[in-house]
Amino acid sequence: MFMCTVKGVVTIIILDKNSTTPLYLQLYQQIREKIETGQMLERSRLVSIRNLSKELNISKNTVESAYKQLYSE
Repeated sequence: MFMCTVKGVVTIIILDKNSTTPLYLQLYQQIREKIETGQMLERSRLVSIRNLSKELNISKNTVESAYKQLYSE
């Protein structure tokens, strides 16, 4: 689980490592949903790949894949 606060808004990301959905896709979907619902501000700075991978205990490549998907939209 990852939790951060930006401008008074708490954001929580939880990944299920037992899911059939790839981790990068889970991460991408959660960040995208939080942007769409206003829980994260569009064009706001994302947590660094290194820090997020460490907090979620996942590979930097996984975070990078999710971020690339977000940037492509």
